[in-house]
Amino acid sequence: MSQPSHGTDGHRFGVLFVFAAGVLWSTVGLGIRLIEDAVVWQILLYRSASLSLLLYVFIRMRSGESPFAQIRRTGFPAVIAGLSLVAAYSGGIYAIQATSVANAMLLFATAPFMAAVLGWIVLREPVRPATWVAITVAIAGIAIMVADKSGGVA
Repeated sequence: MSQPSHGTDGHRFGVLFVFAAGVLWSTVGLGIRLIEDAVVWQILLYRSASLSLLLYVFIRMRSGESPFAQIRRTGFPAVIAGLSLVAAYSGGIYAIQATSVANAMLLFATAPFMAAVLGWIVLREPVRPATWVAITVAIAGIAIMVADKSGGVA
């Protein structure tokens, strides 16, 4: 009997992490809605503070250097990416509290498609034909799901 290769273990961990991410992302709306006594800014403050601390420790342990040194070395693109994440997380939390969780999660689900289209437009990255088909089918599905809701609240 042969031992599994390191690549196989990496693939298994990758599948496990993707599955866990899907489960966690699908429950974020419920978690935020269960926080009744906090406003959007309180949730963002505590979430940002805890995430920043966790990321600082994780990056420090993995790389052995300060994340601030890495940001300085990377420069302006890292700052823009960080500010973009702040805007995305803030908008996401606000969307979950301002509209239905289903509508907010639907918008979150479009993020990979928007990234592919923006990468194609801004960075001139090629997009495979199969990806275009997936984007088209997904957007058609989203349109079908929200078509009866666009006229008003029932």
